[in-house]
Amino acid sequence: MRAQVRNELLAEAGKLGAVHTVHPGVLSLYLTFPPDPAGLRCLRTRADDRIAAAESAVGGCGHVAEEDRSCVRESLELNGNGWLGRTVAIFACAEVRLLEAFPLPCRLPDRAVLGVRPHIRPLLAAAQRCPGYRVAVLDRRHAWLFHVASGDSETVTAPVAGTVSSHSETAAKLAKVMADGEPEPLVIGGDMVAIRQLFASLPPRVRERFAGCFTADVHTLTAARVRELAAPLVARWAAQRVAHLAGQVAAMAPAGLAASGLRACLAAVNAGAGQTLIVPDEGLVPGFECGRCGALSVDADTCPDWGTAALPVPDVIEEMVARTLEDGGQVWPVHDAGSQMAARLRSPSDLEAEFASRAA
Repeated sequence: MRAQVRNELLAEAGKLGAVHTVHPGVLSLYLTFPPDPAGLRCLRTRADDRIAAAESAVGGCGHVAEEDRSCVRESLELNGNGWLGRTVAIFACAEVRLLEAFPLPCRLPDRAVLGVRPHIRPLLAAAQRCPGYRVAVLDRRHAWLFHVASGDSETVTAPVAGTVSSHSETAAKLAKVMADGEPEPLVIGGDMVAIRQLFASLPPRVRERFAGCFTADVHTLTAARVRELAAPLVARWAAQRVAHLAGQVAAMAPAGLAASGLRACLAAVNAGAGQTLIVPDEGLVPGFECGRCGALSVDADTCPDWGTAALPVPDVIEEMVARTLEDGGQVWPVHDAGSQMAARLRSPSDLEAEFASRAA
């Protein structure tokens, strides 16, 4: 189920990334709803404050249409009770008939961005940092295996439960249920002695997905409590996985098929050569787009094709993200404001084959 949600988020990001306007008028709002209905009274004020900040960030270059404000407020009022405790993404732009609103599988910081494209980096971050995962809960005589998935609401199922003759039997069951599908992290909880024994029995392919453990009295654990104890461990595992990938890409540059830094990554994206793009998940970098060839830059006078004034772009990072996705590449937002941008490049043979297929 988590794989399905992840694929749906990636598909939604790709669809939204194709939306483009001339002037900043696309509102992207990420807002976490309160866990208690009583907190809904302040939700509209919080949304208005975020929207005002987004308008202020672009100065007089753009504004949120009154129709879009009304649609956002209506969406908050209609879905308040159904989205309690969830982070919700709302995209609105009456100019291009855009109105999308849906909850995300994990909580993200509140933010609002006004641009020429939807701000989709948080969607990509949610898809990457909220994987499905397995939880093994055990004492010295029993074991239960849970699968945590995400749909409209978090669910926990227990496909395996009962008395086990040995921890190796539980390890074998884990290996079997984790053999198919996308790699999922594993959390082990319960009695510490049993946790250590199970971990020692795990096959290497399962052990390398180990995200952490927690101790608890298994007789008092509920499904919700299992999820509550395991979720932070899984979030840390997912963040480390993304950071590891970013480190691998950064280590390739400047030698090999890689680019490092904003300007080098801009050149790679302009050439359609980006295979994997590493970007910070927060922050906007204003820049420019050539009105003739569409080349992106942080300077207004670097493209030889510019015959007239360069077109301002509120955030070249978001443009790079959208173009990389359009070219079939991957984008990995990194939760580190100081992280350097990097890109893994396609090989010349890959680019030749792609250009040939497009020409055909």
